[in-house]
Amino acid sequence: MAAAGVGRRRVLIIGSGRRIRKNFLPAFAQRRDQFELVGLWSRTREHAERAAAPWGVPVVGSPAEVLDAVDTVVVSVSTTAVRAVLRDLAERAPQLSVVLDTPVFGQAAHLPAMATLRSFARVVVAEDYMNYPQWTLARRAVADGLIGEVRSVELAHSGYRYHGLALIRSLADFDHVTVATRRRAGADVRFDFRLRRGLRGRITEPYDQARGTTTITGEKGVITDSARVGAVGAGAGHGPVHVLRPRGDARPDGYLLDGPDLLGGLELDLPALPALLDAEVPDRSLFNALKTCGLLEVLAAVTGEAFHSRYTYREALYDHLTTAVLRTSPLVVDPVAGAGGNIVGGLDGVFTGLARARGALTRAGARGKGTPTGGPA
Repeated sequence: MAAAGVGRRRVLIIGSGRRIRKNFLPAFAQRRDQFELVGLWSRTREHAERAAAPWGVPVVGSPAEVLDAVDTVVVSVSTTAVRAVLRDLAERAPQLSVVLDTPVFGQAAHLPAMATLRSFARVVVAEDYMNYPQWTLARRAVADGLIGEVRSVELAHSGYRYHGLALIRSLADFDHVTVATRRRAGADVRFDFRLRRGLRGRITEPYDQARGTTTITGEKGVITDSARVGAVGAGAGHGPVHVLRPRGDARPDGYLLDGPDLLGGLELDLPALPALLDAEVPDRSLFNALKTCGLLEVLAAVTGEAFHSRYTYREALYDHLTTAVLRTSPLVVDPVAGAGGNIVGGLDGVFTGLARARGALTRAGARGKGTPTGGPA
């Protein structure tokens, strides 16, 4: 790694799986001016060395070895292990920013652990799908008023579970779901969402990267990544169609939004993309490189206020919980969302209150036994 620079974040990586090897390490390599990788730890040292060696990252014997020397920790482990890792970091939590791989926790029984997250200086959830370059460009066009107010977002075999819902809500100022339904249509399963301010979203599974398409319909136009929809020239009466596509052929270096209202198109430069396509990773596909581009937007939320900063751990847990419940029930209704809140926010407050109450009882018990509050019991 490059020599330490002024103001760079000092990072410990916990985990050595595919996500670290294929995406996190290449993303950090593109941000050497902002991050210094102090160490990488994994339960299996052989796996840690295999992940770290191509990038020159030191392997550490335990997180405790370097924890006092870092200000940022990336956690990419199994969902069943996340809570234990957070407990190990808790002592330094007020000084640490933590980057959590999605979906944060694995099941509803883990949700009380979210109270721990409040103690960290910053929590960034690594949801990369909604930050793919094409969706970043689409949101820019929406913000510029190209298609007017967004009325619906349809992910036809192009998104799934919480990833898809995160993308849908990112196009609606992270509005919350009031009603969601699930129904089968032949070999497909359709998940429909009605958001509080009226936007409708649909995710059709199974996910199929080869044929998947995404269509964003507004009051006066359409944005899509489907050349087939674009060839029609009009979005079924919704106005002109604007098509998202990579800029360039074999080695794209950006994204382009073409359409009748855009002379020359609207472009998003991706100077890191060619290097990511050449990176020494197990998967050199464009799809994997776009995932890493999405992580670059996540890292921007670590160093400052960025669009992804708005996607808090509460929002990530909300997407995960909503889609998980919908897979077991054909109907989900959230009356809290209709009132302008969301159920995860309410649970967060409850669990945090319980944690404080337990802490107060523990301290009171220690005083009753004559034990100093900060000393051993």
